[in-house]
Amino acid sequence: MPFRCLFHLHTRCSFDSILSPAAILARARELHVDVLIVTDHNTIQGSRNVQSLTGGDPPLVVTAAEYQSDKGDIIGLFLKEEIRSHDSRAIIQQIHDQGGLVVLPHPYRAHQLDEDLLAGVDLIESHNSRCSESENARAAELAQKVNRPVLGGADAHCSMELGSAMNEFAAEAPKGETELRHSLLHAPRRIVTQRVSPLCPAYSQMVKAVKTKDPILFLSQAKRITLFLARNAVRENAL
Repeated sequence: MPFRCLFHLHTRCSFDSILSPAAILARARELHVDVLIVTDHNTIQGSRNVQSLTGGDPPLVVTAAEYQSDKGDIIGLFLKEEIRSHDSRAIIQQIHDQGGLVVLPHPYRAHQLDEDLLAGVDLIESHNSRCSESENARAAELAQKVNRPVLGGADAHCSMELGSAMNEFAAEAPKGETELRHSLLHAPRRIVTQRVSPLCPAYSQMVKAVKTKDPILFLSQAKRITLFLARNAVRENAL
């Protein structure tokens, strides 16, 4: 029977999210998720917080994080300790030294792609719910070109994004990290996606503005949301 993996989520441990571990777990259970991969910005604390509440449902919550590097974001899976470096080569080495896997998220958004970076990557996020169709198509092409398995990432920063991308693996549900690592690298899979509101990125940027005390960012995103709602209202009135 296939197992379901929900990948690339941000809790309130990230600078641009206020999602609680409890809210993530509740939604994961509604979606019948077998594997949950929380990837907060620059910290594994969010995944550990979720692990402390899971009680075996979902069966597996991977310790993971999304680290900012000099060549763009890098996700580490199966981590045992925090990574402090911002050098891409050092981050990749430290992930592998811990027995972890390296995922390249949204490769065509804010990345410097070169042979050195790609050589250290174990998986590529071929679908990111916050990326455009063209960015995701290019990511899928890249994964095929460099012969890497793919994952679909919800990149969820708010509750409505939690079901936006689901990985369904044609394999038995893993009983532990060793089996999961093998499935991530080798098992056939499909990515099931759902559209979410385009306002979600602006909302998370407003959260970031509040957390980082950046009023200019807050006002720019508030304006972005207002203009979007106004355009939608005009369209509805024209119908």
